[in-house]
Amino acid sequence: MPSPVSKYLSFLRDPVDLGLLSIEGDHLRGVTSGLRYGFVGNVADLRPDAGTTAVIPDTIHNRVRDHYDEAPCNNYMELDNLPLGRWLRDSKYDYLFERADTVIEVGCGKGAIVQAFKEHRGITPFGIDLAFGSIRQIQRSPLNADGVLGSNLRLPVADEVADIVISHGVTHHTPDPLRCFMELVRILKPGGKMLYAVYNWDNLYRSLYFALSPPLKGVQHLFGKKVGDRVLKFTIFPPYHLALWATLGCVQGKWKFPAIEPSWEQFGDFFLTPIARFYHANELQTLADLFDLKILEQETGGWPKHGFSHFVWYEKPLK
Repeated sequence: MPSPVSKYLSFLRDPVDLGLLSIEGDHLRGVTSGLRYGFVGNVADLRPDAGTTAVIPDTIHNRVRDHYDEAPCNNYMELDNLPLGRWLRDSKYDYLFERADTVIEVGCGKGAIVQAFKEHRGITPFGIDLAFGSIRQIQRSPLNADGVLGSNLRLPVADEVADIVISHGVTHHTPDPLRCFMELVRILKPGGKMLYAVYNWDNLYRSLYFALSPPLKGVQHLFGKKVGDRVLKFTIFPPYHLALWATLGCVQGKWKFPAIEPSWEQFGDFFLTPIARFYHANELQTLADLFDLKILEQETGGWPKHGFSHFVWYEKPLK
């Protein structure tokens, strides 16, 4: 078996019908659907169209997958600049982590959240991501986390199995955010907690995104992605790289030029991502009301003014 996936068959499911999975040689098979799911490298591919014709025939969904497979999201923001830093470090918030036998992160990026949870709470989340590049990142030392390929629109996970679900900076890149949120709630145990973070509407980045993203994507469309990226790297990206250096220096005191590759990855996450949504604070309360969740903690955090993102801890009520 090319993957430790057998350890997680207690909660992993066929993404098409949520039936049980069995191991058959070099693939997984849906017990009731009969669909076969293979591996990409040593990572089980439980994306919903991996065993059959497309279940989610959304071109934006597939573009999001391809974008982050090529360049997983890089995150420069330190915990000191986020409410998450206090939640992970301060004993006042121990109650958020009392039950943590099964912790699932949906959308892993380059493993920043896995690293933070492992370092400060001794918790290594199980990762689910649409992009192989992200799962490959969290598998590497020192994170050494496990994960599978999957879609947050149809998670390959049984109902009500997770003590903690993490969705940090993911839903706002999803073509159907309400469906995604429903899936996150579905896999959460009664009494379980969800860490949820999305872009803040009242932030400078929103204005920059709507002003710059369309013409930058237009360059890719006009010249093709390969040539278009080269054009951007020699024109728009250098000023961005300088601005990132200045921002990291002013906010974090790090007056050192960041490496080109991760800077380009974040440039892509900011302006070339296929989709980005922004949320008002009251929308997060609306989600709580809609799904009968309790908000335990809610703050904005990150630079610049008004907070880059909303950060919320939800709790699912006991039955």
